[in-house]
Amino acid sequence: MLLRNGVADTSIAQIVEESGLSAGAIYVNFENKAELARYIASRLLSWRIEAIGGLAHQDIICTPADVMHVLLGTLDGETPLTVMLQFWGEATVNPDLHDVLTSQLEVMRAAIEHALERWADQQVDGGPELAAQVSRACIIMCQGFLANRCLFGWLTVEEYLDTATRALTPN
Repeated sequence: MLLRNGVADTSIAQIVEESGLSAGAIYVNFENKAELARYIASRLLSWRIEAIGGLAHQDIICTPADVMHVLLGTLDGETPLTVMLQFWGEATVNPDLHDVLTSQLEVMRAAIEHALERWADQQVDGGPELAAQVSRACIIMCQGFLANRCLFGWLTVEEYLDTATRALTPN
């Protein structure tokens, strides 16, 4: 339904009708559509946050390419990416959804930063500030890929990751 109607144009009544649940079953868990949207948005990001957090606890030096592989590596065939893009668009006009996405992305950014700490320490002029900057760049690159994939579909995940790795890896 979100794919057909979009996030903004999907009502609770439509969700009730299509899901076969009663309105009470929806409202016992979610006060309104904004709360339901917050739940869906957090579910779309939560497992990636956990996966990135797991990288920091491995006995390896995690590179930015490793992070990108975790963030994007399983997107083909997953929940339609256009729904994720719609949530970002809706977050530009819905303060509640914006707050949820901002807080989720900050948790993800902190997990990426932590995963990149050992890598950043080994870089010339590296350290905590580099890990923080690169964590933001990784999120921006993923968002750019997702928007491009939804709108144009120029590259598959693997093509993008291969090209980005080659473009960003010093010779």
